[in-house]
Parts: sequence; structure tokens; C-alpha cells
Amino acid sequence: TDISTVNACSKFDADVIIDGVSGLGAINIDSVKEITGQLVIQNMYDLQTVSLGALTSAGSLKILNNTNVYKVDVPQLNSVDDFQIIVNPNLKELTYRNISSTNNFQIISTHVTTLGAFTDSNPGNIEILSNTELKALDFSSVKETKGYINIANNGKGANVTFSSLTQVGGNASFADAATLDISKLSAVSDDFSLYTNTFKNLSLPAFATAEKSITLNDNAFQAISFPKLEEIGSSLNVVNNTNFKSITKQTFPKLSTIPGSIVLMGSFDNITFPALKTVDGQVNLSGKGKLSCDEAEKALSAADNIDCSLETVEDSSDEDSDESDGESDHKSTHTSSGAAHTTVVTVVGALALVAACF
Repeated sequence: TDISTVNACSKFDADVIIDGVSGLGAINIDSVKEITGQLVIQNMYDLQTVSLGALTSAGSLKILNNTNVYKVDVPQLNSVDDFQIIVNPNLKELTYRNISSTNNFQIISTHVTTLGAFTDSNPGNIEILSNTELKALDFSSVKETKGYINIANNGKGANVTFSSLTQVGGNASFADAATLDISKLSAVSDDFSLYTNTFKNLSLPAFATAEKSITLNDNAFQAISFPKLEEIGSSLNVVNNTNFKSITKQTFPKLSTIPGSIVLMGSFDNITFPALKTVDGQVNLSGKGKLSCDEAEKALSAADNIDCSLETVEDSSDEDSDESDGESDHKSTHTSSGAAHTTVVTVVGALALVAACF
């Protein structure tokens, strides 16, 4: 068979693409140690297991859209330029030895419960999404990335560790984490976003550079601290973090320049930006708390264009009181203006494979 022909090789110097083959329950390619091109296994409804027992390196390993596959075993793999395990909804067992070199690492929409070791200190992209049984994401060896990081919608109570991370070469987005260690992160070259995380305190003592926007949305934060941040490349968005009531002097103590907009939406009791001198875009304030529009405009006097629709209450606990008892509520609305080429060899016959087999 075609697979047995590939299996006769130790090194395969081309692409192997297995696509949409019906009736195939297992793929065992246990002799090949190196594939210089792609190994793609996709659109296989009947496939249940994949074994690549000797594979140590590959140009790409892509296992995509295989409905019933439940086990993928690549126990020796350590170097792969492009690693994609995407939309394998019944995949529970994913085994790889130690990813020490990769330019793109994606695990998306699976049921895996654990990840293998990851020791590449300077990878490209990292994307771990919608793995609902995955609760431990340990990337503590990563110091810098050349591309983006996107972590979201993994297991409830997920613990995410990037404890050595200092710089991200693209956008950085972290969501749905119970704990998140990015304590050494100092610079993000694109947008920096935190969404729907459940931990209470966000402290980024080293964070100094955000080349585009910062967005904090729908988190459980009670306290936020960016002690070294002086300038944001685009906008600042602090939205619907229900338990976060006050932007204090400790929140953004050195932030002086925002060339874009500011959006503050929530139950704020007070805000202060002690070093803020320049805001080039519009400021939008909304929500219900003790903070009034007059107080907000004083705190944001560096901005020339403020659209405020805050609803002020005597005590933020009144937020849940009946509207008929809301005589102490005061709604104030103010607006102040002033690639490389690769030869593909699809697995269709032995003759096409002999020249690529070593």
C-alpha cells in the first residue's frame, strides 16, 4: 500500500498527504524518522488512531478535521516547523516528547487533557484554543516569541504559565484562565488583551511597552497594576470588569501618553491617571458607580474629547436596588470637545515515492 511504501523509509524528502480516505481506522508510520516536507492527515471520518513512533522531525505535522480520532502518538517528536492539531473533537490522547523547535504551534478544538513538554525558548506562534478538558498549559521555557500568543476557552480552572516570557513579537491574548503567570512580560509588539479570566489580581511589574492597544474585558479583576507602563501605541480599553471599582494611583502610575482612544465601562467609584499628559483620541465613559462625570473629566483633563454617560449612585451596592427607590441615583451625561516553494507528493502510489525515500 501507499502507507507501507512511506513506512519503508527512514527519511522522506517530500510531502505526505492523506486526505479523506474512508474505511481507514489506523495510520501507523513507525519507521520514518524525518519528513522534510509536510505530513498532513485530514478529513478522515473513520480514523481512530495515529502512530508515528520514530518521527523526530518534520517540516509540518498537520492533523486536521478528523471526527473520530482519539489517539495521536508521536513520542519522539522534538522539531517541527508547523505543528497543527486542529478540530479533532474526540482526541483525548496526544503524545509528543518535547517540542524544542517550532515556528507555529497550534492545538485547537480537541479533548486532550495534557500537553507534552515544550522547551523552545524562542518559538514563532503559540495558539491553544477550545480544548475544554485541558487545565495545565505550561510554557515556562518560552522567553520570547517571534509571532503571536493566543490562549482561550480551555478547561475550566485552567492554569497558564509563561513565567519566563519577556517579549511577544505579535499580539498577545489570554482568556478564560484561573491563573496566569506572565510576570516577566515587558513588551508586546501588537495588541495585548485579557478576556474573561477568573483570577482576581493582575500585576505586571515588568510591562513597559504596548505597541498597539491594551484591552481588559470581562475579567474578575479586583486590582490592576502596570507600574512601568509609560506609553500605549494605540488605545486603552477597560470594559465590564465587574469587580474592578477603582483606577488608583497604583494602576497606571507612569502612563503619560495614549495616542488613540480610552474606553472605560464599568462600576467605577473613582479613577486617577497621575502621569497622563496626552490623549489624542476620544474618551468614552459609561457605567454605574460612585464616579461622576465631573470627577471623571478632572481625572482625564489631558483629553480634549470626552463623552461621558456615567450613572452616579450614593453607594455602588445600590446597583441592585429597585429603580423606584433610586432617588439617590444621578445620571450625568457630558460631552466636552476641544514562502518558500515545495514539491508536493501526494500518497497515491509507490512510483512517486521511491525518489523521495532514503
